[in-house]
Amino acid sequence: MIVIAGILSAALAYLCNKVILKSFQDEGLTILVPLLEEMAKTTFAFFLKTNIIGTHFIFGCIEGIYDIFTSSKKIGKWAAVASILSHSFFGMVTYLTYTKTKFGFIAILVSWIFHSGWNWYVVKKL
Repeated sequence: MIVIAGILSAALAYLCNKVILKSFQDEGLTILVPLLEEMAKTTFAFFLKTNIIGTHFIFGCIEGIYDIFTSSKKIGKWAAVASILSHSFFGMVTYLTYTKTKFGFIAILVSWIFHSGWNWYVVKKL
């Protein structure tokens, strides 16, 4: 079920992110995309009653594969590693927040803050 949750969340994010990025550019990447992705990953994990961290990891692997094929050869593999590590980290944040609060909404919000901060750093600093 972890793989299915990861695939479904990645597919939903891919389709929605295309629309968001066309409409909102950098603001979409730093605010809306992280919110959508954290909601998708965590919601599919909850609905399919599967592991939150594992779902985030699978999502990161799928995003990493996408990065390899869509980025330059120079940075593609590093973007893939960053995707896997960052989404796994966001999964750990989500899981730990959920285990402490028992509120999925709060867990999503906390991971969204971390994800937005990461995307802002990547867009503005790198």
